[in-house]
Amino acid sequence: MNDLKTIGQNLVELAKDPSDPIGQTIAKCPCVQALLEANTNLAKNTRETWLDNQDVMFMLHISLRSLQTMRSNGTLPYSRINNKIYYRRSDIEKLLNDNYSPKNTRQQSFKKGGNK
Repeated sequence: MNDLKTIGQNLVELAKDPSDPIGQTIAKCPCVQALLEANTNLAKNTRETWLDNQDVMFMLHISLRSLQTMRSNGTLPYSRINNKIYYRRSDIEKLLNDNYSPKNTRQQSFKKGGNK
């Protein structure tokens, strides 16, 4: 299995070189195109964006105390380096998505023609 991974990596490296005629030919192969796309997506996903307190407070329109409460009750995961606290952007987005309400669930009791 390691041999296949190495072969795939070698093909991707060849395909990345636009000046090499063999690389240009290899880059046209659908399998190699899929490997190139997978490598690109992996590189994007491994570069996680980290935010500090100020960024998160600004994004969520909350106070420092509210942010501290979210950390304390486990609502929002964080990382601390020395006295500086960081949050993953993906955790903020997950928090927003998990609490998203697409429709107002409150029943409205308006009748046509007003209240009589």
